Amino acid sequence: MPRKVDPDNPGQVGRRPSRPSFLALISLMWIAAGVVTLAYLHASWKLVPAIVYFGLGLLYLRAAVASVMRRQRGD
Repeated sequence: MPRKVDPDNPGQVGRRPSRPSFLALISLMWIAAGVVTLAYLHASWKLVPAIVYFGLGLLYLRAAVASVMRRQRGD
């Protein structure tokens, strides 16, 4: 027996999105890595990995916020 498809709510195709708390935890870990890099790395190029770590942390934080917004919207 085939399922009835609601054209107004087609559902989600593919994997379910990650939990926002998990994404926020990863974000905090990357930001902490950036802080540790700035504080303890004694090299002239320490800004390069610190900026990369902060950038990755912000990307994961953006994903966490997007996941929260998607869940509130009902998608």
